[in-house]
Amino acid sequence: MARNGTIPVTVVSGYLGAGKTTLINHVLSNPGDRRVAVIVNDMGEVNVDAELIARENDEDGIVDLSNGCICCRLQGDLLEEAAQLAESRAFDYLLVESSGISEPIPVAQVFTEGTDASDVDPTTLFRLDTMVTVLDTYGFWKEFDAGERLPEAAQPDEDRPLSEVLVEGIEFCDVLLLNKSDMVPDDVLEEIESVVETLQPRAKRLRTTYCEVDPDVILDTGRFDFETAKRSQGWKRHLRGEGHDHEVHTRDEERRAAERHGVSSFVFRSDRPFHPERLAAWLEDWDGSIIRAKGVCHVANREAVIGVSQAGPSVRAGPIGEWRPDDDRRTQLVFIGREMNEERIREELEACVLDGDEPEAAEAVADPFPL
Repeated sequence: MARNGTIPVTVVSGYLGAGKTTLINHVLSNPGDRRVAVIVNDMGEVNVDAELIARENDEDGIVDLSNGCICCRLQGDLLEEAAQLAESRAFDYLLVESSGISEPIPVAQVFTEGTDASDVDPTTLFRLDTMVTVLDTYGFWKEFDAGERLPEAAQPDEDRPLSEVLVEGIEFCDVLLLNKSDMVPDDVLEEIESVVETLQPRAKRLRTTYCEVDPDVILDTGRFDFETAKRSQGWKRHLRGEGHDHEVHTRDEERRAAERHGVSSFVFRSDRPFHPERLAAWLEDWDGSIIRAKGVCHVANREAVIGVSQAGPSVRAGPIGEWRPDDDRRTQLVFIGREMNEERIREELEACVLDGDEPEAAEAVADPFPL
């Protein structure tokens, strides 16, 4: 399993209660000939997940990282603990369970690039083998149903809305487990699969109940490639004009399934700038048919590039840098959704764009996208 002396790593992501701990306990009870070590991250002071794993397995080789998140504040701790494990215990596979609100890309970067918070060079000890996302399929259904929302207690903090956590986990993974699939009607489950396929066509997808999968599905897959994973996100493919490309593992029957369930996508482009207040007002009025919107906007009389990231009802919009002198200042927004009225959405966006006589007027309005 080790290659060039490095230990393969699988990172398991997913929102609170999706089934990550259940998956890890299942793998540890069926490791085959592997000796598996585990690092468990939890935002709370008490790492309940680590206790559950340790209770069902030998505690040796299980590391608890609590009261912080390994995608940000605990990046250094993650590398230090992983390196210490490699020095103190003989194992040939590392499983990492991230916290329920961790962003998958920064965690992947810890193992591929290291972090300023640690002197450990991860590439001398480990190689990232697989990024796994456990999707709470029932939670996804309720969160993206405009007419029915999860209870407030089920929502993460305002900085990481649930819809954003769910979509980011789908967009950056090698293996996607649609867990709790038994709790979702078959027709809805098929619709969710079509949405997921559009958001991330590259990932291997499986329907699961209690995360019961063969460990070989998430261990030693060799599927991870950082650049490919980043480029395969659905919105980026559509922005490049690739659409459903057979080169990115999309099959005709999957395309037909998406169409059958009303899942579609399109790109809005404009060389004329947006009126800032009209754009801000439009973004605040969520169209329930839009699941994902992402891209950059040219806003009148603003040197800042305005980035837009929408996941269901959660919308983030603000400066992400400045236009350079040689940049083509234009808006490019990708929309992915169910039963979208593309013509109406385009008309609404066109109404937010400045007319020829408006640039002067746009200077005086309050900036709805401050730094």
